[in-house]
Amino acid sequence: MKLGVMAFNCSHGSTITTVPEAWTLNWPDTRDVVQMVDRSGMETVLPVGRWRGYGGPSDFNNCTFESFTWASAIGALTDYVTVLATVHVPLAHPLMVAKMTSTIDHVTNGRFALNIVGGWFKNEFDMFGANMRPHDDRYKYAKEWLDFLRQAWTDENEFDFESESFHAKNVWSQPKPIQKPHPPVMNAGGSPAAQDFTTRYCDMNFVILKDRTFLEGAQKQIAQLKTMARSHGRETRIWIHVYVVCRETEKEAKDYLNHYVYEKGDWEAAGNLLKIFGMQTETLDVKTLESHKAHFIAGHGGYPLVGTAEQIVDELGKLADIGVDGCLISWVDYKNELSQWIDEVLPLTEQAGLRKPFAPAQKSASRSQRSRVDSAAMAK
Repeated sequence: MKLGVMAFNCSHGSTITTVPEAWTLNWPDTRDVVQMVDRSGMETVLPVGRWRGYGGPSDFNNCTFESFTWASAIGALTDYVTVLATVHVPLAHPLMVAKMTSTIDHVTNGRFALNIVGGWFKNEFDMFGANMRPHDDRYKYAKEWLDFLRQAWTDENEFDFESESFHAKNVWSQPKPIQKPHPPVMNAGGSPAAQDFTTRYCDMNFVILKDRTFLEGAQKQIAQLKTMARSHGRETRIWIHVYVVCRETEKEAKDYLNHYVYEKGDWEAAGNLLKIFGMQTETLDVKTLESHKAHFIAGHGGYPLVGTAEQIVDELGKLADIGVDGCLISWVDYKNELSQWIDEVLPLTEQAGLRKPFAPAQKSASRSQRSRVDSAAMAK
């Protein structure tokens, strides 16, 4: 089971709440969190691509660090962890992204991966003066965009690129990424069109588990995606978002969840988010979205890991059993709760056989010895 931390490039992270201990975005704490992750042996950090917030008393996600510059800075501060950037493909030209990602891959010595999204927040597109395509057309465009990017990553010669959306002449991009043939690619779409795109063209699928009541339903969802990928001659790795509340007792954990969601949750901002999400994506139907509202407040629709350290590790084991390859974690209070995770939960994952110990040899190995395989390992 691979592990990472997500969304701490945004104010409030993934938690739509007004509690005072919610994540306040600043660079010193960001630096501390990512270096803690790096030293722990967890595999990755993932930023959200966000340009404006969702209103409400918390103004959830109103303040964000841009993901490419964030990833480059994070990469320079770390030695082991794979660093991702998230890009809205309609808002960034693939040649510009080829140059930025190659730069980050060199900064990290091959510890970079790219998360691509089609975009669904129309208010953000309006800020750029960009048109939002009909849903399924977004993935037709994304395929052309990704083809252009990968050719820029790999073609050592000058080339022309012609497609319905791109007409580029004498394209040249150097240096190439360190990773060969190129960095891994993740996609987070959940609609039928997105699933087809992800399983055909991407290495990792970032999934919202639709069935929270019985893991058998989630297992079928994951198996379907892996079967689709194999039908295209590929393998895909399934990553999910989990939100964590770990306390000494199950009651304490559930009481705190109730406090920050039901007593202090920003239901107005959550309603704004879900209204936009429901109108512009086909990931979840209206009924499912409504039933997931508390999960969006608790952790942006993630899967709950709430209880003692032992209970959380047991639940991670169940997720591994149904085919989840990696979990990206958020907390209310990243800095303090990450410290608890490292001290109390990670050792139990090793005892349970879910993860190998992060050996001293790995910690002391040179950067070049470690990092070149880490990004590729995310997708394996």
